[in-house]
Amino acid sequence: MKQSALAVYRCPVSGGALRLEDAEKLGEEVNSGTLLTADRRYPIEKGMPVFAATEQLAGTARFARNYYASIADSYDENVHVTFDLFNESELEVRLSMINLLNLNPHSKVLEISAGTGKDSELIAKRLDESGELWLLDISPDMLVQAKAKIRKYPARTEAAIGDACHLPYGDDYFDALYCFSGIGHFNDQKAALKEMARVVRPGGRVVFLEKNVPPWLRDTEYGKILINNNPMFADPDPLALIPVEARNVGIRWILGNAHYVVDYTVGTGAPVGNFDLELPSYRGGSFNTRYFGKVEGITKESKALYEKAAKKCGMSLHEWLDSTIKEKALKDLG
Repeated sequence: MKQSALAVYRCPVSGGALRLEDAEKLGEEVNSGTLLTADRRYPIEKGMPVFAATEQLAGTARFARNYYASIADSYDENVHVTFDLFNESELEVRLSMINLLNLNPHSKVLEISAGTGKDSELIAKRLDESGELWLLDISPDMLVQAKAKIRKYPARTEAAIGDACHLPYGDDYFDALYCFSGIGHFNDQKAALKEMARVVRPGGRVVFLEKNVPPWLRDTEYGKILINNNPMFADPDPLALIPVEARNVGIRWILGNAHYVVDYTVGTGAPVGNFDLELPSYRGGSFNTRYFGKVEGITKESKALYEKAAKKCGMSLHEWLDSTIKEKALKDLG
């Protein structure tokens, strides 16, 4: 960890700034020490801040740390099976996803569930010395290998052990966020997806992939074989969990039509429509008047009369009803 990373890292719980104590440094590099807030401590081990200690993990996150610790050394030599199963090129699949990030040489990129760095290296190749690549993973054993892969590239690089549901970074810092698998191991997927949007600036890009047999393949032999081998293939797609900040959302199924890819551009809050726009129609009014201006129901006879009256006056239903109610109400109120 470089000492300058303190300007970016935040407490994953409070979001507050961190200070460094007991640092063992070699120039700008901090090999060990402690990151502190008023009431929390995060150790730095092997040059990586540890924002999620093993004893703090539960559920799928704890399983993921233990599982990937057991396969870290053999992961790279066996991961090709994931692509061979579907007769696909590993490199082409990974590059097709990275292309969705719309990177330039000076992009600031966060990769979640970075693993051993198979994608990290492909991303690092697209950045120059003005770019930044920050890695996060739940498994220190995997992340050590990722750090080794990207060390030779010119971009600034940082790596941290952490939980994607509580990202240790400030708001709006990154230009792009990438996650190739891993979402299925997040304890709170909705919180994690919200965090992804939080740390990426408006206009930035988010891209993530996970296992999922789509509905149209669930009842096929193909789908049943996949789900039988790994129940995660039956996990639901994430559309209901995507944050309101997402704009121009795309979802497609790739890699044997058994993995979804979601990509979107980050916006600010929920979209805002021009809902006061007057609608040129028989009904008239606007989206807002039709939503906020609902009144109590009237009889069929009254409805027929006001429709005839509006037509005779050359007014839309909204104009006639609004003006008539106002006139009557003001008269009754004196």
